[in-house]
Amino acid sequence: MPSGRCSPSRSNQQRYTRDVPIEHVTMANRLDHVRWGLIGAGDVAEHKGGPALYGVPHSSLTAVMSRRRERAEDFARRHGARRVYTSLEDLLADEEIDAIYIATPPSTHTELTVRTAEAGKHVLCEKPMAMSAAECVRMVEACRTNGVQLMIAYYRRFWPVVAKMKELVEAGAIGRVLRGRTAVADLYRPREDGERAWLTRADTAGGGFLTDVATHRLDLLCYFLGWPVEVSALVDTQHFEFDVDDASSLLIRFEDEVHASGSFNWNVGAPADEFELWGTEGRLVSRNLGRGDLELYRGTRHQSFHLPAPPVTHLGLVAHYVDCLRSGVPNELPGEVGMLATCITDAAYRSAREGAPVRITSPSLV
Repeated sequence: MPSGRCSPSRSNQQRYTRDVPIEHVTMANRLDHVRWGLIGAGDVAEHKGGPALYGVPHSSLTAVMSRRRERAEDFARRHGARRVYTSLEDLLADEEIDAIYIATPPSTHTELTVRTAEAGKHVLCEKPMAMSAAECVRMVEACRTNGVQLMIAYYRRFWPVVAKMKELVEAGAIGRVLRGRTAVADLYRPREDGERAWLTRADTAGGGFLTDVATHRLDLLCYFLGWPVEVSALVDTQHFEFDVDDASSLLIRFEDEVHASGSFNWNVGAPADEFELWGTEGRLVSRNLGRGDLELYRGTRHQSFHLPAPPVTHLGLVAHYVDCLRSGVPNELPGEVGMLATCITDAAYRSAREGAPVRITSPSLV
């Protein structure tokens, strides 16, 4: 990234001031209808991203690929995909597919994105973007080189409650934002069938709760606060016998001396999903982001909102991406932006190992 800044969306324009070129994602041949191929038929594809591919206008699911044919066939039958594949080569050779949704573990994201881009197809990649910031750079460069769009599936940016927070912040409802805070907790319960057991394997997931659920909130902190410049972190496995973390505490400094804190636990017997923004004129508080609860405090005045998430979590994200592919304009979450959460987790793990704050430098993108 020559200027040390991710390319902005229009809604982020005031935050992102040192832009990278975006001409590489402005498509001369715009799509009228987006035909999707899906890689992976697990939980995320089943309940979140998959139904969204055929649940928004001008979008349909053409094919699904899984190494297990019976799983791909079962998914296709229930979700209306016309074809199934067990080979990546065959999927990417399908000329009736315009874009690929990668719904596989993080260890596969880089290779699948690069190969999809080389096949000339657009990419929607699940989070976390990759196993490291260096891998993220490879993904961005591959999509730039091949003239395709890349979007990362941090879908909470498109939830109504987050859109309302953004509206209020940009309207000056809490003044200049000085601090963000997020706290997420749950108790990990492995499934009896072993599905998603990869979440506790470092070689597949890249880390534990910090790289999984926590990255959604780190992305939101970047959405509201801009470019992260320094991280201090404690990252541990406190309770479970994992080879990945189940507890982490982060302090993050953003540009303009804005502070943020995050607490992320996989070992707490009562769930938490909190997100707050503090400013010179007031506070925005969501005590349950997933439920869509939001409160605005200004002095002694208080206002409440209830803006539930869509029934399929990825609907807003996919609808936005389809609109971008049809119009040829850049999407809100290209790789240059989606990688920020991975930059933070990279720095957090290093900070925990070294026992010192770690500066976040801009990845080098040509």
